[in-house]
Amino acid sequence: MRMMGYAAMGWTGLYVVSKVFFALEGRLGVTGGPHVAPESYQGYEPGEVASAQWANAGSGLLIIMFLLAAQVRFDRRWPRVVLLVLLWLCTAMAAVGAVGMLGGALLTDRGGAVFGGYFTLCRCGDQCKLTPLMRLLA
Repeated sequence: MRMMGYAAMGWTGLYVVSKVFFALEGRLGVTGGPHVAPESYQGYEPGEVASAQWANAGSGLLIIMFLLAAQVRFDRRWPRVVLLVLLWLCTAMAAVGAVGMLGGALLTDRGGAVFGGYFTLCRCGDQCKLTPLMRLLA
């Protein structure tokens, strides 16, 4: 069980690293993701793209913290229930985003199949793999 949690942290860590690089460059998108059209930047003020990417990296770190917390054995039931809900929300949001990105890449010419497929396999796989871990938490 612990190895699956560590694998999920590693996969999420790759996302965080990608977002940090894009934030440092002030670019929209994600490594292996869909092509970002130049006109997409017009809705942003100077520095907002980097701020958005830093926020994305922060949300990835938050998910890693939840996954780390899942490695702790809690004596009381309520922390496990709260953590279970948080992990399911993270998994559901990531899975929906990954399926949407993969579907968009396959049905349009915007690209992003590599990242969407990777994320779909990893996140949907994590959901299935983490189910026993989440049962232990509940």
